[in-house]
Amino acid sequence: MPKIYECQRAKSDVVALKVLNSSLVAYATKFHGIKIFDFDDCEIKKSISNIHLNSAVAYVSAFSPNSELFALVNTQTIYIIEIESKKIINTIELHDEEIDIISFDSSSKYIIAGSKNARVLQYKINSSSLLSRLCSFPYDVSGVDLKKAINKTFVSSFAFYKDSFACSGSGGAIIVINLLAQTDKNVITHNKIRIDALCFLDENTLICGKNNGVVEVISLNENNSYKSINTLILEIKQIIVMSNPNYIMISGKSNIITIIDIKNYKIAHSKYIELETKINRIDIVKSDSLVIALENNNIVEVKLPGIVKLKSLIAKGLLEEAFLLVEKEPMIQGSLEHKILEKKYEKSYKEATEALINQNTTTALNILDLYKNVKSKESKIKELFNAFKNYGRFQTLFLEKKYALAYAMCSKFEPLKHTPQYKKMEQTFKVAFFNAQKHILQNNLATAKIILSQYNTIASKKPLIKLLLTQNKEFVELLKAIQNKDFKTVDKLVKANEIFKQIPNYIALNNQIQETLLEIEANIKTGEVTQAQELLTTVNEIPAISKRVEELYQKCKHVVLLKEAYEDDDFKKCYEILDIHKFLKTIELGLFLEKHWSKLMQKCEEYALDGNIRDIKKTLGNLIELSTRHTKIGDLIRVSFHVRIKNLMDTKSFRGAEAIIYTYIDIFGTDSEINHIMKIFEDVSGLKLAITQIQLQRPTRDSWRESDIIMKNP
Repeated sequence: MPKIYECQRAKSDVVALKVLNSSLVAYATKFHGIKIFDFDDCEIKKSISNIHLNSAVAYVSAFSPNSELFALVNTQTIYIIEIESKKIINTIELHDEEIDIISFDSSSKYIIAGSKNARVLQYKINSSSLLSRLCSFPYDVSGVDLKKAINKTFVSSFAFYKDSFACSGSGGAIIVINLLAQTDKNVITHNKIRIDALCFLDENTLICGKNNGVVEVISLNENNSYKSINTLILEIKQIIVMSNPNYIMISGKSNIITIIDIKNYKIAHSKYIELETKINRIDIVKSDSLVIALENNNIVEVKLPGIVKLKSLIAKGLLEEAFLLVEKEPMIQGSLEHKILEKKYEKSYKEATEALINQNTTTALNILDLYKNVKSKESKIKELFNAFKNYGRFQTLFLEKKYALAYAMCSKFEPLKHTPQYKKMEQTFKVAFFNAQKHILQNNLATAKIILSQYNTIASKKPLIKLLLTQNKEFVELLKAIQNKDFKTVDKLVKANEIFKQIPNYIALNNQIQETLLEIEANIKTGEVTQAQELLTTVNEIPAISKRVEELYQKCKHVVLLKEAYEDDDFKKCYEILDIHKFLKTIELGLFLEKHWSKLMQKCEEYALDGNIRDIKKTLGNLIELSTRHTKIGDLIRVSFHVRIKNLMDTKSFRGAEAIIYTYIDIFGTDSEINHIMKIFEDVSGLKLAITQIQLQRPTRDSWRESDIIMKNP
């Protein structure tokens, strides 16, 4: 059981907890502001307090990933506080939205908020205008009585990975999108249970924790592909990826923390940590400690015997202790540090073997003394010394060329296979087998039998020799097929005789094929399609990999399409191709184009938040027609209208604002944002807007693409 130390006691409920850079930890409370303390000595280093932080309604909050900002919701306003200066740097009015959940994105440039109306809203940290409504819940409204469901809607969880964003809400669906392009939308609908915890393992794997205690590992590359793990924790609230990404830590409405092995889809420790009371919030510190806020307002430190300690033990040469730690803590197993430790053991084992070969038993014992109490190594070390008790006898058999007895001894005492004598025997057999093959090809069976006669009684060689000598027709056919690279014949013969896979010629050929496939993949990634296609012609007749070869041909074809569009300066076509064939976003040209798109969006977002439609159109050019990214583009144009109307109202240019309101409705119809703006307009201007029944009808979300005002050049 890890050691637990009390570190802080909050004066009111902890609503947010975040490990900042270095050893600093910040927590926000319901009534007493933000406290920042040093994790090493548990002393408060900074306090942040203001009227908004010290409010009973300031319970929805979040720290930014870059540790520089803090956001909180107070009634219907989001306040963004700079931690260093303690100043409020921006306020965002939410109008009729009540927020249940809030977070910064991975870049710390955006705030994502989930409302009681089950809308997911996106804001920039430097603007008060809504940038986008990303999605809403329930995703599938078929069979749902919306009037009855209106008070039961919610957004329950967020997760971020680079530009990817995942969220869940009422109905249990999970929606995954790219924040910068609003493409690659992936909707996972098999679940109907509330999800309060989401976490990306990587760009292709999402983990969710459900209210019924089930954890799901979801593959985003395959439809309806997921694995479920049942846990003892109901209402899972938090998922943390451990230093070894094969393990995750989960917590919920309980006092226990569970460790899950997501590689093998099983629970590693159901009660890895058990605390005095229920857990509120958790974060991980320096890979080897947890900071935990409890429901009784205690904040405790839990020392994990983790990666940092393992690294320290290795550095100090305390390898036995390091192995004992690995045996005790399964989530360390498979980590980079564990691999380093195993390499050190293998090096020691090899040195001890060489010492035994040189008859230096004392030296070998001293070398492996470091591992004498390591259970996982005990049997192998014992086997090594037992084997070399017979080394003298083995050498004699080798010198007398009694290979059958020597091989039998090696089968019984495996470590003898590391000796130069065994390696020499294997080399001699390979030469003999190769010579026998040549005689078989010359239809000289008798000579082949004589060459291999001394190996006839060796158990490990019998099947291969028998195959060569009794089924020599097939063997000859295989050798000729390998020589001529007749892959269809090779495949047919290997399927009929599995033992053919042991033939050195076949092993060498198979290794060459795998290396070729890897080279093709590398060429595709760098855009060297001609080289990739040339290599594909060398493997396109192999039945066992025909599906993969066809996929690689298709990838080459799509890379060519992308390169041609790029060379023609047809960026619109480039992005259309990228959005259809997602793998292209991982090649060098695709990465460059996505980086270019990101820069365009940063510019256009600033223009939109300044009410500058003209420069959005100018910046995008014909990309404004890009159908695959119309949602993001449409949101930018909507926002620019909203801001432009507000700017005109601020300068009391009410007739100008009125005209733009009518234009907006003609293009986009009415929505909650424009309805709110219209209400403010009528209140401050004293004018009554003349909205017809037809104008109140909502067009499709992308109907703006049919408007000449938007689509024609500025």
